[in-house]
Amino acid sequence: MMASLRRQSGITLQTLLSDFVIDRVLADVEVTGITGNSVQVNPGDLFVAQAGLTQHAIDYAAAAIKAGAIAVIYDADDHYCQQRVLLLQKTHAVEFIGIPDLAFNCGLIAAKFYADPSKNFKLIGVTGTDGKTSVTHLLVQALTRMGKKAGSVGTLGYGIANKLKMTRFTTPDAITLQSILSELSETGCEYVVMEVSSHALEQHRVSGCHFDVAVLTNLGSDHLDYHGDQAQYRDVKSRLFDMPGLTARVLNLADEFGRSLQSMHKGNKVMGYSADLANHKPSQVNLVFSEMMPQGIKISASTANGLFEIQTGLIGKFNIDNLLACLSVLLQLGFKHQQIETSMQNLQPIPGRMEYFPSSSQLPAVVIDFAHTEQALEACLSSLKNYTRGRLICVFGCGGDRDQSKRPKMAAVAERLADQVIVTDDNPRNESAQHIMRDILSGFSAPEQARVIHDRQKAIEIALADATPQDLVVIAGKGHEEYQIVGNQRLPFSDRYVVRQAFQKRVSL
Repeated sequence: MMASLRRQSGITLQTLLSDFVIDRVLADVEVTGITGNSVQVNPGDLFVAQAGLTQHAIDYAAAAIKAGAIAVIYDADDHYCQQRVLLLQKTHAVEFIGIPDLAFNCGLIAAKFYADPSKNFKLIGVTGTDGKTSVTHLLVQALTRMGKKAGSVGTLGYGIANKLKMTRFTTPDAITLQSILSELSETGCEYVVMEVSSHALEQHRVSGCHFDVAVLTNLGSDHLDYHGDQAQYRDVKSRLFDMPGLTARVLNLADEFGRSLQSMHKGNKVMGYSADLANHKPSQVNLVFSEMMPQGIKISASTANGLFEIQTGLIGKFNIDNLLACLSVLLQLGFKHQQIETSMQNLQPIPGRMEYFPSSSQLPAVVIDFAHTEQALEACLSSLKNYTRGRLICVFGCGGDRDQSKRPKMAAVAERLADQVIVTDDNPRNESAQHIMRDILSGFSAPEQARVIHDRQKAIEIALADATPQDLVVIAGKGHEEYQIVGNQRLPFSDRYVVRQAFQKRVSL
């Protein structure tokens, strides 16, 4: 997690919390920082004591005060906090301030501290089970080519023009997020594209953000370990499209959830897109033609602004949806036909997202992809059938401490679409790799046909060694990641590095 930016001009505690505390006058003391991490506290900071998954920050309030925190805010309805504060007040002279519904209001307080940074640029929020990162990356590419200063926040980190600094989460916590948006505002960003995860919406991490455009890529099954069931997952995702102040909602109308959102917001600034050639829905942006070529996808799309002809460096049929989403957002932002068409020519993929390594006389073609859900793996493998002259070989695994229900489903997809499957470790985290493997193998109708190799590097090397130049090897699940999480360790590991090393060894033979 990044250290918070310091506000350039001070704000008093009374001014900062005046919208949230009406029954008392607070100290006229300057707040120079805000954080929920006691290790990051500097003198003059406001300490935010919220409950975490395994620990409560109020237990670290004494350490925060010792480090220089000038006040502590906590959830006024949190009984545990109330009891702890009664004890803390006896030994510490700083103010302890109860804030109603702190989980929601934390983002608003952080936004006020950083002077509402998201009001200084157009903010585009992208949500969906799959495609968030790709759509974000493509939009930033296109906007940058138009000469616009465009930033992003998401799975790959945050920054300008896809030059990114790493973060721990797809959508950071509310305080870190407002700090990031402040940093992007300070650099003069005109547009910021943000991935908005279901966890972020449920935990109010984007509270305090002023979204202009909300985008839906699709809705599949993911994170049901967290949300409980599909209905709750849908309800959480829909919150982005209820945000006040939206100037547009861009929806995939080939997706059932997209159509339901359209009916909920009918006539309320909705732009639909669809790649469903066989059964067009009433969309403003429709695919009329597509062609898959080794060098990339070519599409034609009809819109109220005319026909768009776009040739890209992307591969995989599902990227058509991502391109239509990108096109729809650019139209909603008011750009002209020629600007959009020119900026979208030869758009390139993100490293680790359908990243293509072409075959040679000695080597198979390889695709590295982040696919870690059943629908993403199906889209990946189905698309690559068009690029395969020989066998389609799939190497994949599933992460530990995550949704267990998708493991057998991913296995069934791999068995159905690939000619050969190697199951390996992904990020086991604190779960037994053997237990994860049992869950995966339960989804195969003929598990004895799948090859199990726990060592991910060895699994990739064996897949490449066994393949012919006519084959295509798909390495799914980790994509851009440069680590493997085993227990509490984050060990250096990169699918892309292993592939490059294997290629270099084969070439030097």
